[in-house]
Amino acid sequence: AWIISMYRFPGRQFFRWALILPIAIPAYIGGFAWAGILDYTSPVYIFLRQHFGVDTGAMLFFNLLSLPGAIVILSLSLFPYVYLITRAYFSRQSASLLEVASSLGRSRRNAFFTLALPMARPAIVAGVSLALMEVLNDYGLVKYFGVDTFTTGIFSAWFAFSNQQAAMKLSSWLMFIVFALILTESFHRRHIRYASEAGHHRPIQPHPLKGIKAAAAVLACSLPLILGFLLPALQLIYWSSQSVIQVAGRGFTQLLANSFMLATLAAALVIVFSIFIGFSARSFPAPLIRSLAKMATLGYAIPGAVVAIGIMVSALFIDRLLISYGLVSGLIFSGSYLVLIYAYTVRFMAVGYNSIDSGLARLSPSLDEASLSLGRNRWDTLRHINLPLLRGAVTGGWLLVFIDVLKELPLTLILRPFNMDTLAIRAFEYASDERLAEASPAALVIILAGLLPVYILNRLDAYPPKGITTIPDTGKQ
Repeated sequence: AWIISMYRFPGRQFFRWALILPIAIPAYIGGFAWAGILDYTSPVYIFLRQHFGVDTGAMLFFNLLSLPGAIVILSLSLFPYVYLITRAYFSRQSASLLEVASSLGRSRRNAFFTLALPMARPAIVAGVSLALMEVLNDYGLVKYFGVDTFTTGIFSAWFAFSNQQAAMKLSSWLMFIVFALILTESFHRRHIRYASEAGHHRPIQPHPLKGIKAAAAVLACSLPLILGFLLPALQLIYWSSQSVIQVAGRGFTQLLANSFMLATLAAALVIVFSIFIGFSARSFPAPLIRSLAKMATLGYAIPGAVVAIGIMVSALFIDRLLISYGLVSGLIFSGSYLVLIYAYTVRFMAVGYNSIDSGLARLSPSLDEASLSLGRNRWDTLRHINLPLLRGAVTGGWLLVFIDVLKELPLTLILRPFNMDTLAIRAFEYASDERLAEASPAALVIILAGLLPVYILNRLDAYPPKGITTIPDTGKQ
């Protein structure tokens, strides 16, 4: 993020958006793709063995199916969370900060460690927090790599040992750890200010690099892109070309229908609730309303397995209560599409709400005030003024939730209706059975769909700073 923001070198504009691409590959898909790349029978291994006589055992270089291997794959998959937020911060720093550091004899490298990095702590922490939540939510990668985590423990307690109490205890501890980490960081920086007191803001002009320094910058930006996206994607394309005809005849259309139906309904429900909550908080900015809006988005901080266990236990309790009163004769909510879509809504409400809330923040309050002064009620104001101006935020939020639901694994595994599979489940099951080539078509569809949010995230740079109002030119008064 620092290199992209501070320096100008060949390919800078390309790397600026291309470094977001690894986020389109879920960690569990990247994990089994890399396991195939480094496997003894992989094309890489065969090429090195036949042409260079390299023989390093079952896997090249080191055993990828281990805790260090899982750390490497998760880092490659999740680093865009930190890169995006930190790049946005570095790009918006005032040039006067670096000029003052330079006048005091500090080099750019020294200014990075002593000035820019400490001041970027809130941005870095925000990105790391998102990555942390994804790591704690991961099940597919750690299960495939044989690494014991809280999430695998929850699944083992629930499915292997049918011990609901143990699963709920593990879920409670995991949720406690997540909130403890977030609150600890907030407590440590409660008295620290990071804002610039400059009277005006001048954007930083990237410093041109040439020769070896430019080549080093290109190499530094290329490695995460190649390792995190390009090589796994090429491996999946290679496998898919071998198995697509075979897999297409095994209900692949039904998998697509199930996955896209769930993602479409959940994304629509999230956006509807997000609009209602966001507009309520905007229209009635009382502390209680704001607090309730924040509470509605806490589901994203809780791992999917924990959300699923809590909702499953509640659904079972309601079903048993209805059965005891003779109102129904069997399970109504447990294992139903209704509960699954509700769980998606709880889990990904923050994704849709943040998009809607940031869109509303760009609209001047005077628009609402003018509408109300002309006799329109709040519903008419939302329908005729706010929603047309929020079209981009609604579309972006819907797509982001859609893709998150499409690749969600642990929550879907626990709450899915009987005999119902999705693309994520099918890819994981095939990979777990070492049928990597057959898992590739489903994984490739998830990745291709995941490229849409990458485009959206790249377009976010075109948005004006928060607080500046933009009204589309429709040609009408």
